[in-house]
Amino acid sequence: MLKQLDDGLEITAEPGRGSVRLRAVERPWNDEVLDFLCEIADAGLSATRMVRTLDGDALPTWMAELAESYAGWEGVRSWNSLEQDLRIEATHDQRAHVSLRIAVRGPRGYEADAWEASACVQLDAGEDMKRFAAELAAFFA
Repeated sequence: MLKQLDDGLEITAEPGRGSVRLRAVERPWNDEVLDFLCEIADAGLSATRMVRTLDGDALPTWMAELAESYAGWEGVRSWNSLEQDLRIEATHDQRAHVSLRIAVRGPRGYEADAWEASACVQLDAGEDMKRFAAELAAFFA
């Protein structure tokens, strides 16, 4: 389930299950560096991480490509942020759903021993994915 927030968006697996919020996007130096908060919550787990990207590290484009692949794909498609502090892995069940495993890492996500927290959410491969891709593009605009 996708929900707009005042300062971002939220994806929820199902009531009472994992959720991911992307919010508070900002350009700290008025250049191509774009930061935002990623908040992950699931049963007994809560993690928040400020994610640094260069103009979103092409995340809206990557998500739009997934949405256009509604018929499905084999294996896992992955996206990583600039500093490896946010990773998204997408799989398609070859029927009608896309599962997104969204993971944050810290304090330096690029280091092998960084902590990691993740949650999985599932969206319909067609309209839900297209809506999510559009919301992401608006979030980073």
